[in-house]
Amino acid sequence: MTALSIARSDMPLEDLVVRVDHMELTECRDEAEFRECVQLVLRNLDEVLDALCFYRPPDRRIERAVDRVKLKASHMRNICAAIPESFDHPEARRPVAEHIMINYQLFRIEAGQMYRLAVPGSGFGVLRSAL
Repeated sequence: MTALSIARSDMPLEDLVVRVDHMELTECRDEAEFRECVQLVLRNLDEVLDALCFYRPPDRRIERAVDRVKLKASHMRNICAAIPESFDHPEARRPVAEHIMINYQLFRIEAGQMYRLAVPGSGFGVLRSAL
């Protein structure tokens, strides 16, 4: 039996935790895995942006946090789009991967803080762990 995730429009942030996939860029062993992880990062970013697109925060503090997450997600999309089609040698991938890893970790932290503010009773690490 296949599990289905049904998004409820009244709880877009809670549903977001179920729609994103956790991954670790540090575990990529070769270029193919790296590119697969980058595609997963892009999918996660799209899910976050989709969830936040129509979200109406109840107060200004949460609205600022949501805006910061949207900005970081857009920045991450630009970083991922700048990845070259191929690398001259395997070591050329390392600085690009490190740059993406660092920025994705910062995005995860920012998203975790926003989630903690926006979803009463949640912990800091809920969305961060899911991403």
